[in-house]
Amino acid sequence: SALPPPQNELSQSSLNSSMSDSIADEAIGQACTLLTAALHCRRQSAELKKCLAASGSAGCAHAQQAFATCSHEHASEVISSLVSVASTHCKAEVAAFAACKRGGSRACEEEDLAALRCASLQVLRSATSALRLRALLSQSALESESYPR
Repeated sequence: SALPPPQNELSQSSLNSSMSDSIADEAIGQACTLLTAALHCRRQSAELKKCLAASGSAGCAHAQQAFATCSHEHASEVISSLVSVASTHCKAEVAAFAACKRGGSRACEEEDLAALRCASLQVLRSATSALRLRALLSQSALESESYPR
């Protein structure tokens, strides 16, 4: 599912084109889905899971649409969460992005995606425990340096 343009440097087209390129980029989508379901669209996610378990995907169009709508409404907050995690846990990738932006000669999409991939992997590793995920996000929000824009 495509996300609306977030309010950071990452463009939607770079996210879409890169996500199909490698398994590492799949982590960004998985982390976004996880953060969306865990933080912003819990009710819609629970209703969709319940429907899918009861009737399969054929009978769940309404629940799927409700989750998709909620996901789109919260996409920028999800990306902001990844940026916060990157700022705290992906120092090398964030530094490479900042150095690229200081150079000013290009969009730095590759470096931006590397930082988001790193943050996504952190989120997915933490997902084994809801408490670890909440701790990761809380720690990142408290400790994060601002992600260069």
